[in-house]
Amino acid sequence: MQEDFVPSYKNEEERLKVRKEKDKKDRRRKIIISIIVAVVIIAILVLGYILANINYSKYEKYEEKMEIYGFAKVYDNQRANTRDKVTKSEAVKMILSCLYNVPDIEGIAMATDAQYSNAIWVEYAIKQGIVAREEVNEKNADSKVKYQEVLVWLYNIKAKILDAEIDTEEKTSIKDINSYNTDQKLAIYDLVNSNIITVNPKNIKGYQTLYKGKLNELIINFAEEYNTITVGNARININEDKIPDNVESYPYTLASVEKSTYELPFSNSDSADFISPVTLYKDNKQYYAQIKSYIENYFGYLTNVDYNNITTGQVKRRLKKYALEELDDKVVEKYVNYVKANKIKLTGKVTAQLPCVYFDGKDYRVRIKIELTVNESNTKDNILLYDLENGKTTYNNDQYTLYVDVKMSKNEESQTLFIQEGTIESMLAKSNSGIVSVGD
Repeated sequence: MQEDFVPSYKNEEERLKVRKEKDKKDRRRKIIISIIVAVVIIAILVLGYILANINYSKYEKYEEKMEIYGFAKVYDNQRANTRDKVTKSEAVKMILSCLYNVPDIEGIAMATDAQYSNAIWVEYAIKQGIVAREEVNEKNADSKVKYQEVLVWLYNIKAKILDAEIDTEEKTSIKDINSYNTDQKLAIYDLVNSNIITVNPKNIKGYQTLYKGKLNELIINFAEEYNTITVGNARININEDKIPDNVESYPYTLASVEKSTYELPFSNSDSADFISPVTLYKDNKQYYAQIKSYIENYFGYLTNVDYNNITTGQVKRRLKKYALEELDDKVVEKYVNYVKANKIKLTGKVTAQLPCVYFDGKDYRVRIKIELTVNESNTKDNILLYDLENGKTTYNNDQYTLYVDVKMSKNEESQTLFIQEGTIESMLAKSNSGIVSVGD
């Protein structure tokens, strides 16, 4: 039987047809695989982005307080951006700024010849035993810092500078605690127990490069827990019942100050140049201790008067340091003679109501509380210095609690605020029915 003859070009045609079909399927398969791979990669990137954002977002709430408290501008780039990384020397600077509540440390640390980044801060920290020189030095000052390093440094500040109570008891189960050396473990337990670490306290991940979000958390919680942003021994108010209605006007409020005191209206608050306490604080906080001292010493002397021992020279000597202008000899002598003639004896207590310091568009104002007692007096008129220069001020009661927004100004030579002389009655933040003033 004779086989059918198939021309070679027909075999080739069939082969090419099959080949085309196969190539088409291969292309479809590659496209599908490429799409799947792309989708997987995109999904991984999106998931990573979402997880990163979730992680970062937990710390973003601290950015606003970093601005309010004036710590943001201490960063090398003057921003508290949560995602930014932090260098070793920068981290040292930030925790010391938190400790002393200052934008620079020149008034605290000795000058240094070292030229590396933030050298004056680092050299001070080394001398205080907070940081070891092998940890931060000229060679690695600009290297990125690890989270676990900063935890130990902050712990050292508590133990060596603040002399605060240390709590290194294992109260919380920390997932990666065995990854750390002894010093790191002590720091972690203490900072978790004292609520300095509040975000993810059960998984520290101290080996990671530190970003500002985590450092912001440490700084804000440390400042509030140990009251490093207040003056003296004053404590930040944490009682919700004592939070004033205008709390947004203040960087913080104090436990020792009544909420109604903070709620008193500000002088000239409708002025275009008015600066509220919350805005004024971040750039002027380093002067608040001096403000408190000047205010309380000046008005403390004005409200503690004794006709038995008052002299013109004494009044001038005690007040001249705090007054903006030279005291007028005639005004002082006139008042001293008046006190003696009318046997005036006063006792008073003066307390600055920090951080109620603001700018009324013309003058700086500081709210103070005066607790005044008229112990003896043959008159009810003009019992305080400067009353005699402004008509007649009558004090109908023997005891007063007064709230005064004192005027202060800077002189031409420094940033120090000095007191502008004037009657207490003219600066009352809250009127008092027991005081009646009749002008010239």
